[in-house]
Amino acid sequence: MRHRFLTIQYLRGLAAMLVLASHALLYPLVGEHLGYGRLGWLGVILFFVISGFIMVVVTGEERFSARDFLRRRFIRVVPLYWIATLLAAALAFAAPQLFKTTVYDGTQLLLSLLFIPFYNPASGGLHPLYKLGWTLNYEMFFYVCFALLGFLRVGPRVLWLTLAFTGLAGLGLLLQPQAAIPQFYTSFMPLAFCAGAWLGLATLRGTLGRLSRQVTAAIAVLGLAALVEGFVWDRHLVEDGGAFVGLLVFAAALVLLAVRLEPRLKRLALFEQIGDASYSIYLSHIYVVAILSGIAFKLLDPGNLLVDLAIAALTLAGGVAVGWVLYRRVEQPLLARVSRLLGGRRKPAMAAAAAE
Repeated sequence: MRHRFLTIQYLRGLAAMLVLASHALLYPLVGEHLGYGRLGWLGVILFFVISGFIMVVVTGEERFSARDFLRRRFIRVVPLYWIATLLAAALAFAAPQLFKTTVYDGTQLLLSLLFIPFYNPASGGLHPLYKLGWTLNYEMFFYVCFALLGFLRVGPRVLWLTLAFTGLAGLGLLLQPQAAIPQFYTSFMPLAFCAGAWLGLATLRGTLGRLSRQVTAAIAVLGLAALVEGFVWDRHLVEDGGAFVGLLVFAAALVLLAVRLEPRLKRLALFEQIGDASYSIYLSHIYVVAILSGIAFKLLDPGNLLVDLAIAALTLAGGVAVGWVLYRRVEQPLLARVSRLLGGRRKPAMAAAAAE
């Protein structure tokens, strides 16, 4: 399938902006804020659902070459992330005072570049040296598992992927592993890829296009109820399993509705461009938030809620603008150069999965 789903591009942009808004709102706070934290977590979950959807749609019904698939994923995801990681490492080494939770460590840098999870004492979690890269560790895990199933047709592929990720999540729930690698890979987070994969399968089979108005409306209501549950559920953890269920249902409903309503929606160039730049926005926004917020809060009162919201709006606009420039000036030329170097043709823009 070579159809470009504009609504999926819009949602990619929305996911990036949710993560950006979350960090912009959290910046002036000393402690964690459940609602602000889950705003960004919803963005990540939405990224994962979109990624699962796109990978199924672009690989189609038949078997595919795992090698070619992984090469394209490497070209799309890895070079820009390596640049972001090496930049963070260089800054942490040369000017450690600039960071709150990033500390230079050679071993951590190597593990980060290889997408190997580890416990990071500086951030207090399973985060690579460039903290945002934890989502890309999951993306790479999904890509490898998906590629290993490339010898199957799409139906069995999605089924076995779901069984594998569900089994791993069940083991994590049962055994509660403490070591970094088993804890990371037995998380419930990869289930978001499965939700997207099933939606991709339904799209290939034409199922979503045949949904009645009543069913579509019911799904919209269910999604909104799940969104409320995801933000109201409170066990004093941002990334809580109970909240994950609600946010995942909402994200899946959002993707389903976007695909279902695609023929009726007009092309929105600005939203499409934000979606195209979503990966660059995601990787660069933390610097924009830190710089703009740092300057603003030296001039204004960080204890004033209205000031906080105004600065968050400023950093949201700034993060999108910087991400767009980075996309045009760095990401696109880099993709073209690496594609030529590795001998692969770049797929249509819809095939570019974000890390989300």
